[in-house]
Amino acid sequence: MVTIMENNKNSLRIPGKIWIPLIAIAMISLLVLFAGCLDNEMNDIIPDEELSPEAVIDLPESSFDQYEDVEFEIQNTGNTQLTFGRVFDIDYYNQDNEEWESVELDLVWPMDMIFLNPGDSFTQSFNPSDNFVDGVKDGEYRINKQVTCVETDEILELEKNFWIEISDENE
Repeated sequence: MVTIMENNKNSLRIPGKIWIPLIAIAMISLLVLFAGCLDNEMNDIIPDEELSPEAVIDLPESSFDQYEDVEFEIQNTGNTQLTFGRVFDIDYYNQDNEEWESVELDLVWPMDMIFLNPGDSFTQSFNPSDNFVDGVKDGEYRINKQVTCVETDEILELEKNFWIEISDENE
């Protein structure tokens, strides 16, 4: 029996030698993993001095009927990615006061974030007769929209003027 116990003690020491190849394999695997990570070059990044965040609002026409949907397009004309929500403001130019007045809108804004790559565009719309809380007046309006440059957090204030002409419903 003593011999059997001694054999068991010796057999317990042999598995300790198995850890050496396992550790070696783990180390080699880590080296291969890190070597693969080093090959990722950042060629797509534009230096800050060459960043050009630019955007415009485009309208298909400059004048709309009060019952017509006003569809506008935000175009990314720069070389950086832009981000924004769906929120926009409308102002009315009061000729009596010679001031822009904010128009209260009856719209629900989904809380999502839109990303716009260079050269891409995004379209939104509203209907003056349906969405202006205090009614539609004949005259000049403007759309105000904020977009943000993803790389620099620079905020761009976009504006586009348009006209609404009041038409008689009975025509």
